[in-house]
Amino acid sequence: MNFGFGDTVANSVVTPLSGDGKVCLYVYGTAHLLVDVSGYFVSGFVSVVPEPVRLLDTRSGVGGWLGRQGSLAVEGGASLVELQVAGGVVPSEGVGGVALNVTVVGGEVNEYGGFVSVFPCGGVLPKTSSVNFGFGDTVANSVVTPVSDDGKVCFYVYGKAHLLADVSGYFGT
Repeated sequence: MNFGFGDTVANSVVTPLSGDGKVCLYVYGTAHLLVDVSGYFVSGFVSVVPEPVRLLDTRSGVGGWLGRQGSLAVEGGASLVELQVAGGVVPSEGVGGVALNVTVVGGEVNEYGGFVSVFPCGGVLPKTSSVNFGFGDTVANSVVTPVSDDGKVCFYVYGKAHLLADVSGYFGT
């Protein structure tokens, strides 16, 4: 989660528990924290250990983005960003979905604001957003999404922004 001075920011997180049933929260800066538990997985979720892995960073080329379309920033409406999530820390087979932390950096908005929708490649663009952002914002949100049959997820950006995606775990089929 990213925040600035005086911000009140909400986010959702999917994280494994320690052996004694705890999670740790680290704050860089000063903030009050509120934690609400909305659910848990009895089985089927596999954590990426020991910590989440960055699969996409359009600022530096992680995920194969660097140099595509001659720009590091993603422009909404121009194309979708496809990300291969299966085949590394996420297995190549038997994966139905992934838990990602998706961050927008340096957002530039259109007349109606900006947003990112994350969905399985080859699927229908959802009518809902995964991350909403304003001009200059750095905003993150937790996203749980199915993956395509070939192990990919797509990012549709309305507006302009750099994208980061960190995988924290996956779900079997």
